[in-house]
Amino acid sequence: MRWYRWWYISIGLGFLLLGLRAVIVGERPWRIAVRWLIAAAFLLMGTLGFRK
Repeated sequence: MRWYRWWYISIGLGFLLLGLRAVIVGERPWRIAVRWLIAAAFLLMGTLGFRK
């Protein structure tokens, strides 16, 4: 189970970077928001895995 935490955190960071790339490229704001929302969800799942 320990590896799942890091798996979720790395997926979240990947979506965060995709959102940052979308900002730089100039994509639509709702698409950026969706990517960051997905990133926040994965990061939350990963950080909640550290709690017991």
